[in-house]
Amino acid sequence: MISSLVEEAVDQIARLDQVAADSPVAAGETLRLSAVAGAAPNPIDALVPLLAAEVDPFHEDALDPALRAWRDVVTEEVRRARGGALPSLDRLATVVPSLATYSHRPRLEATWREAPVGTAVLHRALDAAAWAPDPVTGDMLAALMLVLGGRTYQLRFLPFHGVAAADRASAIAAWRAGDETPWATAALTAAARGARRVRERLTRLAAGIADEAVTLDALGRAGITARRALRQVRGAVATTMPILAEDLGVSRPAAADALRRLEAQGLARELTGRARDRVWAYAPALALVEA
Repeated sequence: MISSLVEEAVDQIARLDQVAADSPVAAGETLRLSAVAGAAPNPIDALVPLLAAEVDPFHEDALDPALRAWRDVVTEEVRRARGGALPSLDRLATVVPSLATYSHRPRLEATWREAPVGTAVLHRALDAAAWAPDPVTGDMLAALMLVLGGRTYQLRFLPFHGVAAADRASAIAAWRAGDETPWATAALTAAARGARRVRERLTRLAAGIADEAVTLDALGRAGITARRALRQVRGAVATTMPILAEDLGVSRPAAADALRRLEAQGLARELTGRARDRVWAYAPALALVEA
């Protein structure tokens, strides 16, 4: 039974990675930042500041320090994992101080004494999550293990995030006592389900791109700049009106008009609610993670 769950989780994660690689940049980057936002108490509320900070120094400076620290650590750890480097608990301890004196730290470090290969990647991820001091750290370590083992190129989601808290606590207690079945069953099922759901949403997003073009074609000449703006919005995690004007080689009023048209068609969304320092993102990518 466990072997079939491993195969299903591996298959669904691989399919997600392939679809994400072929998706608009905005979708992939929004998924990446949503995984970082998963470390926050309210991930959806954390995602918007992360998106805005990607393109505007004002919003970078205003970013919650704890959230910025998670983003920077995860970004660096993913980069290192893609190069084959093992997770650094010292680096993670800068955002999870309890790791510095965590009583099970040696056991946790034992889960990745060497880079995992083959189907062992999932078992190592389960083990790391089970011996982590809290669910957020455990899910992040599990996600990094998937990158380290070549199961995914970039964090798309936190694999075991979907396990209910009560079920997780009892299953992990059993794992630590030597019974791996409850935690493996719950976590692998959650990983496969989560990857499948995200992949299906990405597939629907891709299918809707043709409809977006038809919608803007109906605007006639007024939609020419809007179509160019949409390509830019899809190709970046977020944008501002001045950045868009520069990218398109048009005036700022023309860029602002294009963004208004995209907003009216549900293709772009202003994130900040501010009168100044405004940031727009590709609305279907936001809907992808909000679902």
